[in-house]
Amino acid sequence: MPDKIKRVIDVHDTHYPLWHKPTWGCIFDFVKQNPPDEFILGGDQLHLDCISHHTEGLPLYRTRRSYMSDIEGFDRDILTPLERLLPRHCKKVWIIGNHERFEQDFLERHPELEDVCNHIRLLRLIERGWEIIPLGHAYKLGKLNIVHGEILSGIGNQCGVFPAKKAVELYAGNVLAGHTHSPQTFTKVSPVQTTNKWQAYIAPTAGAVNPTYLRNRPTAWLNGFVTIDIFSNGQFNLFPIIVYDGRCSYGGKQYGR
Repeated sequence: MPDKIKRVIDVHDTHYPLWHKPTWGCIFDFVKQNPPDEFILGGDQLHLDCISHHTEGLPLYRTRRSYMSDIEGFDRDILTPLERLLPRHCKKVWIIGNHERFEQDFLERHPELEDVCNHIRLLRLIERGWEIIPLGHAYKLGKLNIVHGEILSGIGNQCGVFPAKKAVELYAGNVLAGHTHSPQTFTKVSPVQTTNKWQAYIAPTAGAVNPTYLRNRPTAWLNGFVTIDIFSNGQFNLFPIIVYDGRCSYGGKQYGR
């Protein structure tokens, strides 16, 4: 008898309001036509330049009401439209990324604003049924660990040439991460148990691939998302899907506009 396959869709690194609207249009179309059993937002949903330590003393990035505008815009443009498409039974997972951590950094300097600067509370994520995965923790999906990937950064937030290789060595197992925005795969095998093999994957980004703060610096960033098929024994097939010009293909079918 054929195994029942669980369909999971994962989106890393939206960086709202620096999101890539055509990519999200493609994601909405894919979700509508392929209703998932689980949907995962893999961290850095929000960019939060407006409270980041990187923009301290730079008022150009800290305009009036910018924090609340980002929260409300994410709800209006992404979260609410997404939830309308997800089936009732779909499990929803929200992984905290290093950009969401900027809230904690900000509160360390402004403790008087505790509970005011809190996207989980403001978006009512728990009330809306999202499972929250804290920064630095992994969401276990069968034999796959899903993380944001901030641990892959070194000095100066640089991840090296092979973040997927670093990820599989750090986690000593199968892992899906984002954070570097450049899709990549690496396979590791045990030299004493050659049947033991693990893979690490780096997800594409749903955010802008040439944001203004990069000053047109060349990157290997690609837009897209990930779909995962999970077998009942925890084994999986993982498919990074690249979105170009608001369109993608999967299984011989085109999605997006």
